[in-house]
Amino acid sequence: MRNLLLLLILIAGGFVLTAMYIAPKQPELRGWYETNACPHLDRISPKICEPIRSARGSDAI
Repeated sequence: MRNLLLLLILIAGGFVLTAMYIAPKQPELRGWYETNACPHLDRISPKICEPIRSARGSDAI
């Protein structure tokens, strides 16, 4: 049971870190996160999706 809980915490952490660091540089992933994930992540903290919104007008590197 403890391993399952740890796995769920790691998956959630990876989801948030992807939103903050990887998604702003990938246009397709950025669009998906902005449409589907950010409304839910904003309930936790609006700063999680801030990099995605600031990168909205830029292209991928």
